[in-house]
Amino acid sequence: MQPSISPNGPAAPSRAWWLLPLVAVLGCLALGWGVRTAWQEREQRYRHVIEGSLAAINQLQVGSVAAWRQRRMGEAASLADDRLFAAAVSRWRRAPAPANAAVLRERLRGLVEHLGYTGAYLVDPQGQLLLGPDGSLQGQMPAPARESLRASLALAQPAGTGLQRDASFAFPYFGLLAPLYDGSQPLGAVWLVVDARTTLYPLLATWPSSSHTAESLLVERQGDFLVFLSPLRHRSDEALTLRMPWRPDSGEPVALAAGGSRGTLYGRDYRGKQVLATASAVPGSNWLLVSKIDTDEAFIEAQRREWLALGLVASLALLLLGGAVVLWRWRAWRRERTLKDRLEHNMRWLETAQRAASVGYFAYDAGKRVFTMSAMANVIFGVPADTELTLRQWIDMVHADDREEMLQKHGDAMAQRGPLRAQYRILRASDRQMRWLEVRAEYGDANGPERSRMTGTVQDITERRQAEEQLERYRAALEAQIRIDPLTQLANRLALDEQVAFEWERALRGGTPLALLMIDVDRFKAFNDHYGHVAGDRCLQSVAVALSTATGRAGDVVARYGGEEFAVLLPGAGEDQAWAVAERLREAVRALGIEHARGCEDGIVTISVGVASLQPAGREVTTGAPRVGVDMAHALFRQADAALYRAKQCGRDQTMVYGPECDIALHDAPDSLL
Repeated sequence: MQPSISPNGPAAPSRAWWLLPLVAVLGCLALGWGVRTAWQEREQRYRHVIEGSLAAINQLQVGSVAAWRQRRMGEAASLADDRLFAAAVSRWRRAPAPANAAVLRERLRGLVEHLGYTGAYLVDPQGQLLLGPDGSLQGQMPAPARESLRASLALAQPAGTGLQRDASFAFPYFGLLAPLYDGSQPLGAVWLVVDARTTLYPLLATWPSSSHTAESLLVERQGDFLVFLSPLRHRSDEALTLRMPWRPDSGEPVALAAGGSRGTLYGRDYRGKQVLATASAVPGSNWLLVSKIDTDEAFIEAQRREWLALGLVASLALLLLGGAVVLWRWRAWRRERTLKDRLEHNMRWLETAQRAASVGYFAYDAGKRVFTMSAMANVIFGVPADTELTLRQWIDMVHADDREEMLQKHGDAMAQRGPLRAQYRILRASDRQMRWLEVRAEYGDANGPERSRMTGTVQDITERRQAEEQLERYRAALEAQIRIDPLTQLANRLALDEQVAFEWERALRGGTPLALLMIDVDRFKAFNDHYGHVAGDRCLQSVAVALSTATGRAGDVVARYGGEEFAVLLPGAGEDQAWAVAERLREAVRALGIEHARGCEDGIVTISVGVASLQPAGREVTTGAPRVGVDMAHALFRQADAALYRAKQCGRDQTMVYGPECDIALHDAPDSLL
């Protein structure tokens, strides 16, 4: 008898094996979706870092441009408030004698030489040019400047003419107007001209990386046109010559910024390239600062990671398909092999996702004082795979500066059964390399209340912290750069003013004196005319080194006040101490022995020093009027300046302490001393 065979028995398993390729394909799709999701999250984090870095650079440059404008407007305001200068202009207008004109020319020349202006001109209320540093002038100011002059005289306030181009100058310039009055009668104004190429545009050229496409643009909307105020990196147009129609729907970042958009923008720039941009308004002006970089350059790293992820998906897909074929060929292993293969590949996906995100998992058993960690966590801490990390080993790896704080945080989280969020440094066990970690953990109980456990994730954030620190260093360097004189590497006028305000408040609180030395290189103009400007710059650098070396105390501030003039701030010094320091500085400069054929009788470079010391009065604390302290600090500069001119009047190469006779000497000083 032959055994009976069911017609459906053997066929069912065979048909079931044909489902294996479909299962493999679905597994590949699921794996690809998971890897793609993980990559998208990483790309989003990377995008946020790039956008934040660009925004930080834009804000730093906006601050530099705003400080530049504010400093220039402050200088114009100081000139407008100078009653002695206005009185000199009034005398010259009433009696245009050569001696009266010479006083004004010397003052205009000082604005050019000491404050870095390209030109300084005296104009009448109608905008007619009257006088310049080199003599009388003819002609009129450009029409936009005359409009600003009328507004400045009407409001009795300094005004800026903005960035302009005119046939009178071969460069883009920024103009300022300082109005002058004889009582309530307008005398005219001083028209100050600044070459934007040497003072403003360099503030836009500093970037923390050597990018090939990054640039910052100053743009201004004028009606239905956009005017590019700064030169373009990728075009040869001169600044202020390129005008483009303003089209709000064009999608260009500059057009969006002109329409009111701020922050991060995406679009195509004037080259038609897709860019990432950040736009901000410059305070106190109609200018917009747009910082941009090509998206291809900004996100090239993210694109590389995308290709790696896609390659990983393809490799895993081929591996799964190969496994499906093997399972289909070896029917005897079909069920056991299918389960093992799916489990193996799921574990590989999980490990790949952990490595891509640099995230590991751990569980801490408080009873055993042992960390049980995932493979990625072992890699982060630099310990062999499948190793349990003891509490003592973990404590030894934590950086000494972070150890006490981290033990406190971990102890508080365990005691309060609350969450733990912390960042700290370790010295990795495998190579003793310092790494930054971020830990997120939660408290819980396992196997009863006596077995406390904490589970969480640990991530290596070293690269992110390094990027943040590099950006902070760049910000600090940029902040310091605007307070350093580029020629002498001393503090500049801005840094000196800030330090005087700080030290005055401290002297007011402590009841201590504050002294100021005003120093001028004797007959420096004659030195420049005889030896040339290059030798003059070297002379100023040598004098600066001598002053810095001979000052002595750590709290003293040596600054370049302008041109050949220096200032030394001496906190806590009375007149006698300040005079002793001044004499030491004067002798230090003489000791340099720099040849000066038209200088003093010894034929070397010398300096004259004016000394002033003030004791802040206690009443300034109780008045509640900040202006009182400001006026007294200005008095310190005025007295030191008067003493300096008294020293020059008495023959130069000497130190003079301020007294009533110094004011008289300053008032009667001849033009050669001013």
